[in-house]
Amino acid sequence: MTKTELKEAKERYFSLSKMIRDATSQSLVKESTEEQEARVKRLLKPENYGEFFDYYFGVYSGLPLGDAVTPQFHIRDYNKVYKDPFIRQFRKKFRGAGKSIQANVGNICHLKENNKIFFPVIVGANEGLAKILLSDLQAHLVSNERFIKDFGMQVSYGDWADGDFQTSDGKHFKALGLNQPFRGLRFGSFRPDLAILDDIEDRDRAKRPDMVNKYGEKIVGDLVKALHRKRGMVIVNNNYMVKEGILDYLKDKWQDSIHFDESITNLATANITKENYKDIDWEPSWPERDTKEDIIRIILADDYYTSQREDFNNPIEEGKLFKAKDIIHTNIAENEVWDGILDHWDLSYTAHGDYKAGVLLGIKGMKIFVLEVFCQKCEINYAMQVRAEWVKKYWEKGYNIMGFFDATAAQEAVYLPVIIQAAEDNHCPNIPMPKHQEGDKHNRIATGITNALFRKILFWDESLKTRSKKDYEAFMKQILAFERGTNSNDDAPDTLERGITLIQTYFGYSERKESTKPAVGKRSSSRKRRI
Repeated sequence: MTKTELKEAKERYFSLSKMIRDATSQSLVKESTEEQEARVKRLLKPENYGEFFDYYFGVYSGLPLGDAVTPQFHIRDYNKVYKDPFIRQFRKKFRGAGKSIQANVGNICHLKENNKIFFPVIVGANEGLAKILLSDLQAHLVSNERFIKDFGMQVSYGDWADGDFQTSDGKHFKALGLNQPFRGLRFGSFRPDLAILDDIEDRDRAKRPDMVNKYGEKIVGDLVKALHRKRGMVIVNNNYMVKEGILDYLKDKWQDSIHFDESITNLATANITKENYKDIDWEPSWPERDTKEDIIRIILADDYYTSQREDFNNPIEEGKLFKAKDIIHTNIAENEVWDGILDHWDLSYTAHGDYKAGVLLGIKGMKIFVLEVFCQKCEINYAMQVRAEWVKKYWEKGYNIMGFFDATAAQEAVYLPVIIQAAEDNHCPNIPMPKHQEGDKHNRIATGITNALFRKILFWDESLKTRSKKDYEAFMKQILAFERGTNSNDDAPDTLERGITLIQTYFGYSERKESTKPAVGKRSSSRKRRI
């Protein structure tokens, strides 16, 4: 934090403190000692957390911080934290849901007065932001007359501007930036027992796996291992704005734990877009604050991709060449009849990562349907094992797959023995054929896929989003990241373009009155067109 930034932060703190002091002192209520004790006892029960927050910090406190009563999703999340001293909770909430004030002020103060925590740590994206988050907490502990009346004078030593302070009841509070050291955290005999990671995700960093791994390992290793042995809660406060970032890294590490909890709250109870908001049944997630008209106004004010990321925890990218809005999904019946089925694989090793990508397409008339996708860093043997599962799946439906893999003559000599051995191991006599396409790959991909999207003849099986979630997301990420001359992984768009071109060549045909049968590669010498 620079001197100028620190000066501005201090001015903000003093202004906030004055506002809190003035507002809360004017809203103090007259009551007997017995009435006060009964009220405090009631508010400190976890089931009454919403009332606690609203009384001291929210809509009934006299402060302009809350414009509606605490919603049920915040009360539900807090009660899980209160009951589990080792929770790993992800709070993926829409922008404007009050994540920070609830966790960094409301949750901490309620846990503190119940002696559930003694050394909470607030972790921000950097040191400056972490200190500002800590300043909000200190401002209330020093200046909130309602809180001081019930719990006494609070801060005894230290200051948020230095990154930590202590309270008169022996509690310690600390702010750390994600780029600061976490090892060796200790206050007397206490180690941190609560870590709140607040808005630590970064879209640019997510594009660099090395940085995601660096900070992810730092959190699960340095920070979590520094927590108290008898209690050590972690709250991750962030809307889900980017895939393969720190949130995904942490979820992958913790999702198998009995203490893992993921709470997702979108702006509304349905995934609303500018096109469908009039046609579907939906409700605001915070009905005490937002009306349907409010939600519509918020959605219409942003572009589709920003709204999906910030309001609906759906981190889709616009796409550099191929746009997400042009990707058409559809439900496909189990007994759907196809004119032909074909799969294509890109198995090459590249300097940018050893991704193996495969796609299985079905065609009906001129419409092409993506039925299966594969996109992983793995050995060829495993990719061919998955292909064998595809082959057997569609055998049972009465189809024999026509298969191809991309390979130069030199690559064919290397890949083919492995493919044949994998087919034997998986009892799958159907072997893909090598077929290499010369020419400018990027121009071919751009032209081929753009043509299919423009003509609206390419459809994706809706169920891929769930039954092949990781492969589908990795495949789609490469599709949307593709651009001419890119150095990023292009295995998925490459194999998709090859699959589209090949299935059109071998099975595609135009529907005409005189014929409903496909002709495989046959041309009329008189008409010079496919029949």
